[in-house]
Amino acid sequence: MRTIKFIPIVCSVLLLFSGCKDDEKSNSNNNNYPETEGIGYIETDASPSDIYDAIISQLNSNENIGIIAEINHSENAQNVGLDLGFTRTVYFGNPALGTPIMQNNIKSGLDLPQRITVYTDEDGDTVVAYNSVDYLINRHNIGTVSSSDMITAALSNIVNSTTEQAVILNAVTPLESDGIISVTSTNDFDTTYNSIVNTLNNLEAITIIAELDHQANAQSVAMDLVPSKLIIFGNPTLGTPLMSESRTTALDLPQKMLIYENSDGDVTVIYNDPFYVAERHYLNNNDDTLNTISQALQNISASGTSEN
Repeated sequence: MRTIKFIPIVCSVLLLFSGCKDDEKSNSNNNNYPETEGIGYIETDASPSDIYDAIISQLNSNENIGIIAEINHSENAQNVGLDLGFTRTVYFGNPALGTPIMQNNIKSGLDLPQRITVYTDEDGDTVVAYNSVDYLINRHNIGTVSSSDMITAALSNIVNSTTEQAVILNAVTPLESDGIISVTSTNDFDTTYNSIVNTLNNLEAITIIAELDHQANAQSVAMDLVPSKLIIFGNPTLGTPLMSESRTTALDLPQKMLIYENSDGDVTVIYNDPFYVAERHYLNNNDDTLNTISQALQNISASGTSEN
């Protein structure tokens, strides 16, 4: 994990991901039978809209699950004059199951709540994909958690029952890096969080999709968790081309920032390294954009972590 203390703020509004990959991965086909490590997926010839609606219906029928956000990537692309085949993602969670994982490692809150993406591949088939629990455990070095098996079964059951297909789980290999940028804040928790939200709201190209209070959600199921809030935000002008190249990138889009305070009172901001996301989803030929995005994310995090 790379750690950044704080970085001077420079003007930049270009956000989200682009990608690169090494030569041995350059021929991978990611939209038909996706090879992305650490995902579960199925492929079906059923209508993507029917499948997506069935997933939403099933989530709504479970009183323990809350839908956090629904993102229509195709519609967002159209709004900025771009084309993208059917691609929709739903974010949802059950604090009773997710909180124990975050109690083990609060950084896992960057990848929670869960999300399922439905998209059409180049052949016109429907693919349903999600990040596996094994990926979450491997990435965040999480030990034994009582709820992990229940989450694994729940995700598989949601997809299986709505598609009548058995889920394929792609293997997870040990990571050289967790792909997380960590920024230590010189401000208190509320100041850090509110400053970042204000910065995002002042960037015309950016839309805040959702704000999630992990600590409050834990308290709602009588569990304890350190102060921690997640911001989900995006810019379809930059995100759409990346999803066009590798549709599973929608599992890591839009961008997310997690702000948390540890037991010693230290406040930290973490977010996904764009180069890590690019490698994970086999993206290509975007080094200049990646560098611009990295600088922009540093600037946004610095707006909350640097002294005011």
